Amino acid sequence: MVDISLTKSLRSTVATLNKVSDESADTSQRLDTGVRVQTALDDPSTYISAKSLSLHAAALDKYLERLDQGLGVIEAADNGITSITDSIKTLKGVVTRAAASKDAFERADLTKEYNDILDKIVDTAKDSSYSGKNLLLGPGNDLTLYLSTDQNESVTINAVDFTDLLNTLGLKKLDEGKLSTFETKLTDGASPPNPLKTNSKLTDSTQYAVGDQIAVKDASGNVINTLTVSATTTVGDLVTAFSLPDKGLRATLANDGVLTLDAADKMTVDVTRAADTITSSGTPPSASTTPLMVGGSPATATSLLTDTGQYKQGDVISIRQGNAVVGSFTVGPGKKVSDLVSAINAMAPGLSATLQASGAVDINSTSTAFAIDKSSISADLTTASASTWVKRTDAEAAQQTVTDARHAVEKHATNIGVGLTMLKSRANYVGDFSKILGATAESLRSSDKQEDAAIMLALNTQQQLAISSFSITQTADNGLLRLLGGGNS
Repeated sequence: MVDISLTKSLRSTVATLNKVSDESADTSQRLDTGVRVQTALDDPSTYISAKSLSLHAAALDKYLERLDQGLGVIEAADNGITSITDSIKTLKGVVTRAAASKDAFERADLTKEYNDILDKIVDTAKDSSYSGKNLLLGPGNDLTLYLSTDQNESVTINAVDFTDLLNTLGLKKLDEGKLSTFETKLTDGASPPNPLKTNSKLTDSTQYAVGDQIAVKDASGNVINTLTVSATTTVGDLVTAFSLPDKGLRATLANDGVLTLDAADKMTVDVTRAADTITSSGTPPSASTTPLMVGGSPATATSLLTDTGQYKQGDVISIRQGNAVVGSFTVGPGKKVSDLVSAINAMAPGLSATLQASGAVDINSTSTAFAIDKSSISADLTTASASTWVKRTDAEAAQQTVTDARHAVEKHATNIGVGLTMLKSRANYVGDFSKILGATAESLRSSDKQEDAAIMLALNTQQQLAISSFSITQTADNGLLRLLGGGNS
């Protein structure tokens, strides 16, 4: 085995080269990674400080994730509130138009538009969710967020149920109502019959005669308008009398003579002929009806009114005192003469009725004159149902309701907005603070590239010097060995 012995100078040079190599490797790693403190062995104090800052930053990042989730919920609600606010503005416009309209049919159409907007508000509320949470759906959707990572302080944003329009906004759906239509064809007595035109005389029709009084009545029997037929009354006059759009009645006459009546509420059109009106006379006033006969014999109390031939189902017998109708009786199936007598007795104080053996009904009044009218329904529009706004006053009243709803939405929008602003500010602060902590931790551990580059240059120089020293020493030793070897030869 060959013994290798190094001189002291060579050993020093080798040690220097090894040290320079190790330091070069460390410096090269710092230049490559930019990190000066890789482990606690590099710099325990700095490593622990940087680690603590990094852990704090990580905790803030997790807390920021929760804040971002909360912000998502609030922003979804805020967008929903904004859309609902726009819908309320549109609703205000609909109500304003309805209040200004003098056409009950237009107001009925607007109730449909009103209800469609309410449906949109509910749909918007349902769609304003984020990650399963919806601040516009009320109970069970309250949002609680902590304002610090230690969860010692929190804020709760209460959810509001915008699908419960009545309790939240004071709004409810309107009754859209149902129109009723009646048609009758107005023709003359020719063969074949000719349709009447607007300028045709109404008496040209077989349905009307001079002296007929045509009355439009509402569901309560109140007279809305009347037309008394004269020799000069035209079909156009009839159309005008039935054209009451603000009351919910409209009339049109087609070229084929068909008169169409549309009603936005329950109505009837009655025709009373002068021959059917009996006026009281004398003091005290009294009157008798034409004797009621059944097959040539006087009617009795148990006789059906429809068997007399003077009445048919739907006929209305009314008692008028002056211009006021104090009572009426409608002939229906199974109604008897006794029912008519009893009804007249109960219509007004001071009236009394009795059935005579002749079949006539005698009516007496203690003081006030009266008249007995018999009218037939010529247009039955009772299948109609009124929309909420069939009366313009109801549409006018709705304006305040919508105004109150707008204020309620603004209040909830403010609450949501305050929460959104606060949490955005908090999230920005936490995000910035986390970045600062992370940057500080990184700076504590990071290396100075310029310094490390200078160190690397110095180490390279030192390494070159060591290598040169090693070469010189080795050359000197070889020379000495040759010298010693030459002396022995």
